[in-house]
Amino acid sequence: MRSTEENSISDVLIVDDDPAIVSLLSHLLEQSRHKIRTASDGNQALQMVLQECPDVLITDSIMPCLDGLELTRRVRQLHARKVLPHYSYILLMTNQSNRSLLVEGLESGVDDFIEKSVSSLSDLRMELQARMNAARRIRQLETSLEFAAKYDFLTALLNRISFFSGAVSMWDRAGKNKSPISCVMLDCDFFKRINDIYGHSAGDLVLKEIADAMRNYSRSTDLLCRYGGEEFVALLPGCSEQMAFEWADRLRQQFEDNPIRRRNFEVPITISFGVAERSDSAESLEQLIDRADAALLQAKERGRNRVIRYSESIAEEGNPLPSGNLICRICSGVDAGEVAVPFPVSVSESDTALMVLDAMLKTQCDTLPVFSEADVFLGTISLRNILAILGNKVYMNRPILGLVAPNAVSYPADTPIQTIFNFFVRTSVQHILIMNKQVLVGSISRLSLTHWLRFRMVSASDVPDDTLFAEAEQADGLSFTAT
Repeated sequence: MRSTEENSISDVLIVDDDPAIVSLLSHLLEQSRHKIRTASDGNQALQMVLQECPDVLITDSIMPCLDGLELTRRVRQLHARKVLPHYSYILLMTNQSNRSLLVEGLESGVDDFIEKSVSSLSDLRMELQARMNAARRIRQLETSLEFAAKYDFLTALLNRISFFSGAVSMWDRAGKNKSPISCVMLDCDFFKRINDIYGHSAGDLVLKEIADAMRNYSRSTDLLCRYGGEEFVALLPGCSEQMAFEWADRLRQQFEDNPIRRRNFEVPITISFGVAERSDSAESLEQLIDRADAALLQAKERGRNRVIRYSESIAEEGNPLPSGNLICRICSGVDAGEVAVPFPVSVSESDTALMVLDAMLKTQCDTLPVFSEADVFLGTISLRNILAILGNKVYMNRPILGLVAPNAVSYPADTPIQTIFNFFVRTSVQHILIMNKQVLVGSISRLSLTHWLRFRMVSASDVPDDTLFAEAEQADGLSFTAT
């Protein structure tokens, strides 16, 4: 993001077939240190806009070939199609006040007007400066909105949407060039405790310090993101798992050796890391991130404040937790089918996206099962898929078959619930399907499994459920609902 000074209007394009007007406006604006470019007609101006989008476009309303109104319309079309990198504030020059021209100009996309006939040069200078100040405010607002859309406000790292937008391109490029690429997931240990002891302002400071350290240890080509809460992700192109491990361990050591100090407090923190490199078995970017997340959870389980490589910690889904822990005792003898939550409603492959959206809103379900006309289970459809086409009337009224995800994670109904718990601990998957042969029994989500565990704990003891669940997580050295 550019600084406030850099956000000031610097690039102005003046378009007029009258050399005297062009010379006069250029002279007045150059006194304010603006960068001035000029064009003698609309066609030439349009080419210059495509080459370098101006902050402000000042154009005469009447010109040969392409007049000011048509030039404005075409610039606005280019901006709407995202051809131009930013918005241009457009000033239309007129010879006299003409209400119909003003209305047509505003409908075309003009922001403001300047009359060519003025009583004095000083009046023109002041009027021009006032309109440039208005243009500056609009450009600063746009820059602020662009920042808010792309970056996390607190840490100034990429948000998840922007991260995935850049990461997909990076992933494809690495595959095409057959170059290594690694992912690092990191999480501040016991972050809730920091907020409880030192206050949320101290917690915010910790997150900012982590983000700053990530930037200091990174290259310009690395993608850094605040993934959510106190969890961060870094995508490192050209790095093997060992190189990513060394990057992460330097960052870990930095915080282990240097508590965050301020005048009125000192906060010692540690960070856990999970590292994974792209391999032939990692078929997608999401799978690479899941592997790094699984390694991070292993780091949490093994005592925190450490870096774990995915290659050294591949855990089988059925790998049991220590036999003496509370979670293991609660899950003993229970199958997934007993815990699965039936879907309140199902949809057909012939249903439209609009019908499915209505069903989701009524049932408050963000995922629903899809069946064929012959009542064969085909897969699931998520609210995210529907929202992706929201606003497109054609697609919203088409059958949903093309939006169905057939490869949702599923387990047989007789799978021990312990296995399901272990799977959720070691991945970032939010929900799974439970099947009895080819028949859909229901689903288990992180949230529904958490509620079931809490209920079982309370049923087995008079101790408050929150206390028991916290004790179980602490004893197991893991965090299931949040890290």
